[in-house]
Amino acid sequence: MLNEADDVLDEDLEACSEHYQNILNETLPQYQAAKLAREHYGIELDDKTLNSILQHFACTPSPLHKCVEDGLRKAGLL
Repeated sequence: MLNEADDVLDEDLEACSEHYQNILNETLPQYQAAKLAREHYGIELDDKTLNSILQHFACTPSPLHKCVEDGLRKAGLL
């Protein structure tokens, strides 16, 4: 008989592992957006601006650096 732990698929474990590695390596979009704003514009993003940038990034084909720039302009930071 299978219990809940046995029901975890290898694909699920791989996805979790990859996501955790992305967190550790700071390669998720939220980390990259904050890094771009800090390194290119000297701006630390607040949560509201970061969320706006990430929403724009998720809903458009624009590259992240363009979304960061647009988000900073929209927030009046550029």
